[in-house]
Amino acid sequence: MMGMWWGALLAAVCLAAPVSGFEAPSLVAPLLLPPTPRVLVFAPHPDDETIALGGLIHRLTHQRVRVDVVFVTNGDGYPDALGPVRHLGPPTGNDFIDLGRRRWREALDATHRLGVHRKAVHFLGFPDGGLAELWQAHWASPYTSPYTVQDHPPYPDAEDPGLDYEGMDLTSIMAHLIRRLRPTVVLMPHPGDTHPDHRHTSFFVTEALDTLRADHRLDPEPAVLTFLVHDYTWPPVLGQPTDMPGPPAARYGNTVWLETRLAPEDAAAKRGALDAYQTQLAVMPDLLRKFLRPNELLGRVAPDVLMRIASHHPNQSR
Repeated sequence: MMGMWWGALLAAVCLAAPVSGFEAPSLVAPLLLPPTPRVLVFAPHPDDETIALGGLIHRLTHQRVRVDVVFVTNGDGYPDALGPVRHLGPPTGNDFIDLGRRRWREALDATHRLGVHRKAVHFLGFPDGGLAELWQAHWASPYTSPYTVQDHPPYPDAEDPGLDYEGMDLTSIMAHLIRRLRPTVVLMPHPGDTHPDHRHTSFFVTEALDTLRADHRLDPEPAVLTFLVHDYTWPPVLGQPTDMPGPPAARYGNTVWLETRLAPEDAAAKRGALDAYQTQLAVMPDLLRKFLRPNELLGRVAPDVLMRIASHHPNQSR
């Protein structure tokens, strides 16, 4: 279902092929949040909130700022993270659901270490590795995860286990949470992230915000900031200097990058929260530890990019 709109959108968010040679980093400015913020984080998988924002989350919660974290998936579609299974033969749907439960427990441990109240942690239980399918081909027809073999959240503690794996239902539950929690700041993945789940999480959040806006139910109008996790050449390997540089300017010219410096206690809490994600550290420790820096970056994407996302959904009918 890749129409002309899709190619234009990918160009708009700078999803370029890997570029050889030196890539100049984007310039960064200090992060300034509105007074007395209420912050809502949408994380595609358990661990994204910690590696991208863990230091900031810890600082905010210890300033008594309300921070809610929404995990769109439980990360239950990652075969490398299964570890040894208890039976011979290929893993079953139940094996992947068990993985989702393990990552659920890790997420609760990690967010607790960052100071997030348990009632402010929300699990949607949507299909890991399947968000692009919901956006492109399953807007109003159930999608079955090839991993859990389920077409709805298989976790009784999900925000709404009765939902179907449909783009319409995912947009609806995101809009419901935004409406109920009334954030002044929404943090979501950058729409140019090269991981499909990250990219499409940003698409769905943008769609949910636009739906509320169109229905005059978006109160207040939140600031929307993005975080980047997956890119072809970023983040760079740890070295000197240790600060996280801005992502390549050539691919993110539509984004102003904002920096927050981490106090020692915030950096320590982030490291401790990352230690909770043992299923992930066992399979991709180098990537995760690249984010243990003295600073974190958030991106403010040009509004016209987000408007194009909201206005070009291929299966949308309002």
